[in-house]
Amino acid sequence: MYELKVGAAEAGINPPSSLFPFRKYENSFLEGSLDELKVKAIVLDNGETRFLILGMDVGDSLDGDEKQAITDKYGFDYEHILNFNTHNHSAPFWGDKPGPRGPKPEDQARCEHEYAKTVVAGIQKAIEGALESLRPARYGFGTGLSYINTNRDQLFEDGFWMQGQNYAGFSDKTLAVLKFEDMNGKLIAALLNYCCHGTCAFTRKDVDGKIKTSPEFTGYACNYVQQRYGGDPVIVWSSGAAGDQNPLFSSEGFPRMYEPDGYSESVDTPDGTQYLIQRHWGFQHGVDAIKVIESIKDMKSRMRITTASTIVKLDGQKAPEGADMQYNRLLIDNFLRGYRPELFEGGKRPEKKLVEMIPEGTVDLRMQLAILGDTAFVGQAAEPYCMIGYKCKEASPFKNTVVVTHTDGRKAGYILDDASADHKVFQSYAKVRPGNNDDKIVKGMLDMFEDAMNK
Repeated sequence: MYELKVGAAEAGINPPSSLFPFRKYENSFLEGSLDELKVKAIVLDNGETRFLILGMDVGDSLDGDEKQAITDKYGFDYEHILNFNTHNHSAPFWGDKPGPRGPKPEDQARCEHEYAKTVVAGIQKAIEGALESLRPARYGFGTGLSYINTNRDQLFEDGFWMQGQNYAGFSDKTLAVLKFEDMNGKLIAALLNYCCHGTCAFTRKDVDGKIKTSPEFTGYACNYVQQRYGGDPVIVWSSGAAGDQNPLFSSEGFPRMYEPDGYSESVDTPDGTQYLIQRHWGFQHGVDAIKVIESIKDMKSRMRITTASTIVKLDGQKAPEGADMQYNRLLIDNFLRGYRPELFEGGKRPEKKLVEMIPEGTVDLRMQLAILGDTAFVGQAAEPYCMIGYKCKEASPFKNTVVVTHTDGRKAGYILDDASADHKVFQSYAKVRPGNNDDKIVKGMLDMFEDAMNK
C-alpha cells in the first residue's frame, strides 16, 4: 500500500432540447432545463487498487451491464465501483429500465433511450477527467448535523396515513463527509451523505409556467460548496436511508388543504416558489457541509481499500388480480379529488379502502461494502426507511459508517422498517413486504464485513 492519489472531475448531462417535452410521471412533462445536471467522479488509487466513486444528478443508477461496461473500458474491478444517483425527482429517468407500474408510454421510453447517450457520454468524460487529474492526496472523515429533512409518514385524525410533514417521526439529521485534499491542503473533492429525497420542486412549475429539470437541493448544496472553495473541487452528494424522509416544504404533501371530509389534497404553490425553496435548502445544506469539511483535521495519506458484496432475500408481495393500484396510489397520497372529481359529485365521499397486498416470493436486495481507510460505505440498491440505515450504522464494527442508497439500477424499491410496517403509505405497496426486514439487512451487512475482513 502506497501513498494515496485522488482525482476528481464532473460533466454536464442536461437533456438535449430536442427531447422536450420529456414525460416524467403520469401526465407530468419536463419542458426545459433550469440549471445543469451533472455526473461526478472521484478516483482513488492507493498503489495497489483503484476505486471509483460515481454520482449522478438523475433518477436511475447504473445496472449490472452498465457497470460492467465501465470495468471493461477503464479497468476497475467490478466491486471497486460505488455508483449511485441522487434520486433527483427534478431530473428525467434514462436508459431502458422498466417502470415501477408496468410499461412506460412510448414517448417516454423513446426519450429515456435517447437521453442515455448524453448520460453515458457524461459518465465517460467525468471518469476520464478524474483519471487524468490523479495526484498525491490525503483523506479525512467527519460528521455534523443538517436540519433540512423531516419524516414524511403522517397519521391524520381519521386514522389514515399520508405523505406529509411528520416532525415527531424518526429522522436522522447526520451529514457525513469524506474529504480529500492535496498535499498543500487544497480541497480536491468531498463526498456528502444525508437522508433525504430530492423532491422540493417535483412536478411544480417555474415562474414561466414550465416544469424544468434542475439539480434539486442536493445539487445546489454541492454547487454552493464548490463555489466557496473557488470552483475547483468536485462535491458529490449521496442519499442515505431516506425512504421516509423528505425536505422541509417538499412539493409532496406541502402545502395541504385540510378539508373537513378528510380528503386533504396537496395544493400548488405559486409558480416558481418550489424552485426558490430547493435553492434555499440547497444553500443551507451547503453551509452545513462546509462546517463539517472545515472541522475535519485528522488527514491521512495512506488508505487501504477492501470490498465485499451480497444479495439479501427479502419477503415479497404483489397486488391482487385486477386491483386498481393507480386508484390506490391516488387515495393514499390524497390526490383523488383532483384526478377523479366525478367521485365527489353531489357531495359524495368515496370510501377510504386500500388494497390488501398478497405475500409472494422474495425480492433481491443488492448490497455492497467499500471500506476506504477508516470509513465503511454500505451500499443498498433500494429505498430503505431511515431507521434501517440507523440500525446498520449502530451495528457496524466501524465507528465511521455511511449507508449509501440507490446503488444499482436493479433496485428492490421501498423497504419499510419493522416499526413502520403498519404505515399504509404508498411505500408499503412496493415489491418488498413490510415487516421482518431490519434484522435481515443488518445481518447482510455484517456478513459483508466478515467477508471483507477475511480477505
